[in-house]
Amino acid sequence: MTSSKKKPRPFPPIPDIPEHQPFSWLDKDLRTDQAAQCIAFTLDMCQGIYKGLAMLHANHLAQEHCDPDCPPPLNACDVDLMLRWMMGSTEAVLDKSETSVNYLNDLIARQRPTNR
Repeated sequence: MTSSKKKPRPFPPIPDIPEHQPFSWLDKDLRTDQAAQCIAFTLDMCQGIYKGLAMLHANHLAQEHCDPDCPPPLNACDVDLMLRWMMGSTEAVLDKSETSVNYLNDLIARQRPTNR
């Protein structure tokens, strides 16, 4: 019987830039811009709120038609959870927008020449 010793293969080098990057609507040059981040955040949140409202509307229509072959897809608990999620999402957009407006106003105020 012959025994052969295999050399362990070295680990591949770690890339400088990870292969997986988090999704962003923004170009890489805009990802540190506060105003652009606010716009991208608002886009994400508004898409979710819109889809939630569309689901609630479809549920309401199903309730109104009382079609036994097409019952409402959401129960009262689902509706409550979705409404609370949308209220929280709206509040997050409001907070982010307020922070961004304050940042931009402060930035402009610092750039204005002072009259002494």
